Amino acid sequence: MEYIIDEANIVRNEKSFVTSSLLIKDNKIQFMKDVILSKKMMRMNLSPYVMTPGHVMVVDDLPFMTFQQYKSYIIENYIRKGCTTLLSVFTIHTERELAQKLKEARTHMLNSPIDYYFALRIPLQKLTPSLIRHCKRYKIPAILLEIEEDSDLQNIPWGWMKDALYQFPIAFIPCLRNKPANIKGLKKTWKTIMKEEKLPHLIECPEAGKPLSLDVLMKLGIYPTKGDLRVGGELNYNLYIYPEDRIIETIEDLDYDSHIPEITVHQGNVIKVGKKISFRPGFGNECTVTIPGHFLQGRGV
Repeated sequence: MEYIIDEANIVRNEKSFVTSSLLIKDNKIQFMKDVILSKKMMRMNLSPYVMTPGHVMVVDDLPFMTFQQYKSYIIENYIRKGCTTLLSVFTIHTERELAQKLKEARTHMLNSPIDYYFALRIPLQKLTPSLIRHCKRYKIPAILLEIEEDSDLQNIPWGWMKDALYQFPIAFIPCLRNKPANIKGLKKTWKTIMKEEKLPHLIECPEAGKPLSLDVLMKLGIYPTKGDLRVGGELNYNLYIYPEDRIIETIEDLDYDSHIPEITVHQGNVIKVGKKISFRPGFGNECTVTIPGHFLQGRGV
């Protein structure tokens, strides 16, 4: 199927809007231009809306659920909010658990109606070069590290970890357990070590059910496959209605807790219109990252 989207107010780089027309073919963007395309074919005018890429959100340690429980959970916490891709986190306590826990995580996601990636959580003390190499083999782009004490960070041989990241720079993400009393000092130590060792990392752990920022998507290597509207890219997007009382100037003006997208499209298929949501079990695909952080070259970690 081939059609044109006219006058789409597309958010770019979370900072500004561009108005473009898009030629769509086989649920992919074939062409983008800042003028109205002259081809004679079916057209859809989106000028009343703000258009963003589909959101990528963290879903954390999914427990076993019945199908109806799973459906309700994903609809209410993710699809309703415009999520078209999940970053599914699963937890292990030892390196030997990795293969089995990943298999279980894949089983949990079999009915996912939207695409998904996997990330791993493990206690910091259990981080090893061998574990990192296993994660590289499974194309896991992020390791969430459970941290309790400042001294835990200083006892890790980070140079060995850096060597193990060669050619696939997995991002380390700090997860501070039980909100330690020295949380400020712990965060400072984390930043210092990560900067000195030049390790790919996030400053803090992303919150489940919230859109991941462009910077995070770049660090994980999920962008530009997800989180972007580009020529040759997938047709995943949200349409927000302009607030009547003001003009939205940047994506930051869209408060995701109070602004729910009117329309959500995943892989060219409308999955949400108003309060009506279509749940297609198993329609989502497992996605993998080629090279984490590739588009951050020159921007630092």
